[in-house]
Amino acid sequence: MVEIRKLKRILLVDDQLEIIEMAGKLLKAKGYQINIARNGRQALEVVSKTPPDLILSDVDMPEMNGLDLCRQLNGDPITREIPFIFLSGNTDPKEIVKGFEAGAVDYVSKPFNSRELLSRLDTHLSLRGAKVQLEELTDKVSRYLSPQLYDAIFAGEKGVSLGETHLRPLTVYFSDIVQFTKKTESMGDKDLTHWLNGYCDQMATICLKHGGTLDKFIGDAVMVFFGDPQSKGEKEDAIACLRMAIEMNQAADEWDVQIRTGINTGPCYVGNFGSARQMNYTVIGGVVNTAARLQGKSEPGKMLISAATYELVKDDFWCDEHGKVTVKGIEGEIMTYWVNG
Repeated sequence: MVEIRKLKRILLVDDQLEIIEMAGKLLKAKGYQINIARNGRQALEVVSKTPPDLILSDVDMPEMNGLDLCRQLNGDPITREIPFIFLSGNTDPKEIVKGFEAGAVDYVSKPFNSRELLSRLDTHLSLRGAKVQLEELTDKVSRYLSPQLYDAIFAGEKGVSLGETHLRPLTVYFSDIVQFTKKTESMGDKDLTHWLNGYCDQMATICLKHGGTLDKFIGDAVMVFFGDPQSKGEKEDAIACLRMAIEMNQAADEWDVQIRTGINTGPCYVGNFGSARQMNYTVIGGVVNTAARLQGKSEPGKMLISAATYELVKDDFWCDEHGKVTVKGIEGEIMTYWVNG
């Protein structure tokens, strides 16, 4: 079980010294770290220097009142997640509503009951701690998914059920490094790991820049597809793929290696494949296999595309006819083209 982070720092905002001393003594006795501000202006300065885990504030104060303070903090993406609780002697229901409308999570009346105040503080700090923990875990999990897939899942656009697949027109990209085995023999495992991670990171950055869905790294090989979960249309997806491929080729030169590239376009089944406990969001089908085989037929530093891809990009890229090729596992011959970029 993951332990919820304990949040302890409270900013106490009040212009009454008596309240500051009384509440401050109570909170310190319970182990909270306390920062003090006498009005909203001072509170903003404190927050900018030492962000608190929770703010406990009066409403009526000079220079800037609690409502304006709450509104300003709630309007800032950096501070809006800090729980804001009003501690006020004004118990008019209309004023309490104004507090919640300003962005407060709770409203405690003066004179306060010590047990009630501590209970409310503990509740909201626990909720905030759980949310922070969830955000951290979510960020870690997101590293195992393509950004497009991550966004689609958390937006409710994609499910996570095994077998949830659909047929889509996709453009599929494969590349691998020429003579990678020879390169690995010239490095120790530690140096190779560092080098390969750097190379893959740059390729992933280029992929994301052009809107591709990074399917996987297989050692030095890279597989990307365009058209799901986001698509700009079959033609625009193919064009984006070639632009990405050209930039990846240029990046490979900077890493002092050459890559072979194969690209194909057509209908693919895309979705969740694997087991109920562990799934991959990936693509399968003849189109994928052909793209992989074209990569094997390509040459160092060159990009070999199928006729299906060529028909979509021929008005935007200069391509040379390579001719028909036969590839393992694919019946018949495939018309191919070189991309000059």
